[in-house]
Amino acid sequence: MQLLLFDIDGTLVHANGTGRDVLKLALLEVFGHAGPIAGYSFAGKVDLQIVFDLMGATGLDPATIHQNLPALFEKMVLNGQRLFSAENGVRPCPGVPELLDQLTLRRDLILGLLTGNVEGTAPLKLASAGIDPTIFRLGAYGSDAANRDDLPAVALSRAAALNIQHTGTIIIGDTPADIQCAQVAGVTSIAVATGFYSREQLAACQPDYLLDDLTDIPAFLSLVCPDASA
Repeated sequence: MQLLLFDIDGTLVHANGTGRDVLKLALLEVFGHAGPIAGYSFAGKVDLQIVFDLMGATGLDPATIHQNLPALFEKMVLNGQRLFSAENGVRPCPGVPELLDQLTLRRDLILGLLTGNVEGTAPLKLASAGIDPTIFRLGAYGSDAANRDDLPAVALSRAAALNIQHTGTIIIGDTPADIQCAQVAGVTSIAVATGFYSREQLAACQPDYLLDDLTDIPAFLSLVCPDASA
């Protein structure tokens, strides 16, 4: 049994900037300002890190930021319920619906998430792109840690708590940070060039495998399944 941990943004879903809008509105509602969000790169970062970076840049101390996180996450969910939609340009990345359909049929694979999105917004974003969030049996989220490198351990701990037996773990993502967190955790990485980073940029980070996208289902299965013909 292989545990597949998918990133969301740029890997499963293109959100057309709505994730930034969701966070910006929540920051305005909770803190009264959104900090230097206009020029801030979200790529590869988790929401907790983004919040501490943006609010720290305005002079807020970490304790004050931390105290307001529950209210911020609640506002993010409410804004996400309103803004995440196909009408706002949220859509699956190429090949993803077809690939997930095939993966859910296999008994030798367990699907999970390893994403910078907070736990409350991740299923909203997936659903708005036509992806059923319930196919993912566990997740590690941007509300669990401020450093993506810490998320694999969270995911593995949750797998153990659910008594999910697996022989290997594979992290699938579109940024150097996804590759790095897999390397730190000592697990396999599959990089896909469907986000902001080019194939060449991702290759320089030395992922275990590198794909242009997720449209070639047999190729993907050959990487993650001991017997792709099963």
